[in-house]
Amino acid sequence: MVPEMTERSVDDTEAVTPASRPAEVRQQNPLRRMALLVVLLIAVLFTVSVMMERSAPSSSQAVVQAYVVPMAPEAGGRVVEVSVVDNARVEIGQVLFRIDPRPYEIAVADAEARLDQVGQSIGANTSAVDAAQAQVVEARASLDLAREQSQRVMQLVERGVYAQARYDQAKAAFDTAEAAATRAEANLEEARQQLGPAGNNNPELRQALAALEQARLDLAHTVVVAPSDGVITNLQLAVGQVVSPGQPALTFIDTATVWISAAFKENSLEHIQAGDPAEVLFDTLPGRLFTARVESIGWGVAEDADKASRGLPTVREASGWIREPQRFLVRLVLDGPRPLGPRYGSQVNVVIYTGSNPVMNSLGAFWIRLISILTYVS
Repeated sequence: MVPEMTERSVDDTEAVTPASRPAEVRQQNPLRRMALLVVLLIAVLFTVSVMMERSAPSSSQAVVQAYVVPMAPEAGGRVVEVSVVDNARVEIGQVLFRIDPRPYEIAVADAEARLDQVGQSIGANTSAVDAAQAQVVEARASLDLAREQSQRVMQLVERGVYAQARYDQAKAAFDTAEAAATRAEANLEEARQQLGPAGNNNPELRQALAALEQARLDLAHTVVVAPSDGVITNLQLAVGQVVSPGQPALTFIDTATVWISAAFKENSLEHIQAGDPAEVLFDTLPGRLFTARVESIGWGVAEDADKASRGLPTVREASGWIREPQRFLVRLVLDGPRPLGPRYGSQVNVVIYTGSNPVMNSLGAFWIRLISILTYVS
């Protein structure tokens, strides 16, 4: 009997073993389902990211930009006064530095003496012409300054930085300066006419008048002023230094015109248009979002270092097995007043909302807010 029981027990074991396999398979099913869920989640995230690249593109390759002006004097000489310090804020028209005016004052006196000599030689009184010539030089200088001011204000009004009333004021100042210049030229012509036909057409007289005008203009150029509101940076100019005409003496950053330059993949530019709303996040101001809008989209980039000399922006070279997408610069401006923290070259995160797609726009808004939290620890 014992052997029979043993054989049955063996048969029973063999019979039970195959029946237990479905249970083992059922124990593996949760892991398989989890793997499928992970794959499905990856596919969903990939699809969402591709759609966001089109409808709500974002970029972390963005910086604050402004006009950097190397301030070069139009007259050379020894620096006798530096009126600013490094990293100082300056206002439009504020004196930056002065060049020794004595050589130019001597040149003016010499030109005046030469004009008097020519006047005596032709038997005419040139004092009226001299005064009228001085008024013309002053009026033209004021007209040039007013023209630059009105053009700059017009650009800022078009970008929404200044109100229309600010441009109206600048335009009125330009019209006044233009009228003054016209009046000064008329007075000069009248004074020349009083010299008589012979004196007015005298080559020596015209040469003397031109020399005097040039001497006075050179004297005016010994004072270098700020062309707009801005900041002086990397100041290396000191009293006693000799500067040449056209040689940059200090660096001026124009803070009146500031924008954000963001590099976007070219496959993200499909729906971006000028005027699209955007949100920006400055690394210097973590957690704070600012509204902006697209001002323009770049039309070209430099292909190599040689072609960069043509004035096109450069991009980093591609590396690795997979070709990196080309990036183009998108220019954005803030809707409201510019915060004080960001400086020239500060890094920015940008998301642009294209079209009316509430789902993608919501995801883009969620993404930029998540990045705003992470900037506290980045």
